[in-house]
Amino acid sequence: MQIQAAQLKDVPQIIELVKVVLEEMELPALHELSDSQLTQLFEKTFSSPEYQGQLADLIVAKQDDEVLGMMFGYVGKYEQQLFDVFPRYYAALQIPKTTKIFWEPEADADEWYLNTLCVAEAHRGKGIGTKLLNYLPTVAKQAHTKEVGLLVDFENPEAAKLYERVGFKNERVQVVANHHYYHLKKRV
Repeated sequence: MQIQAAQLKDVPQIIELVKVVLEEMELPALHELSDSQLTQLFEKTFSSPEYQGQLADLIVAKQDDEVLGMMFGYVGKYEQQLFDVFPRYYAALQIPKTTKIFWEPEADADEWYLNTLCVAEAHRGKGIGTKLLNYLPTVAKQAHTKEVGLLVDFENPEAAKLYERVGFKNERVQVVANHHYYHLKKRV
């Protein structure tokens, strides 16, 4: 297994993992868009220059050509610019202009923010999430940040245990999309 920057050919597999996280977040857009629109929107957005290393990092754990797990994040100061990429594709996908995918700030400006981490269901419990998390200091240092931050849902204590096991500490409670999260941080 290799941990590496995602390639464009990995994006369709990444999107299937991202959709698992979006469901857990219960984002309103999930009820406004068809599965096809949502998939295409994320494929186009995650294939954009901004998401392919210009402002964000898409990292995968791969075995041959199979994406076993993924994580995506960015330096917090770029968050709004990344949110603004989604509407660029609305007209082509017949998505209403009023649709909001992400709109509430999650990240602190000076941290490398882990927006999404997901391991394919068939590969959970094999240490892949831990290996991805252990790769974070490399990504954060390349981005010239000294901290990695993330949100973990109150209702996901297993994930919280994993993050704490690799050195994250709770800094505060944060509400995003009407869900309560712990904002965890780790110095790198």
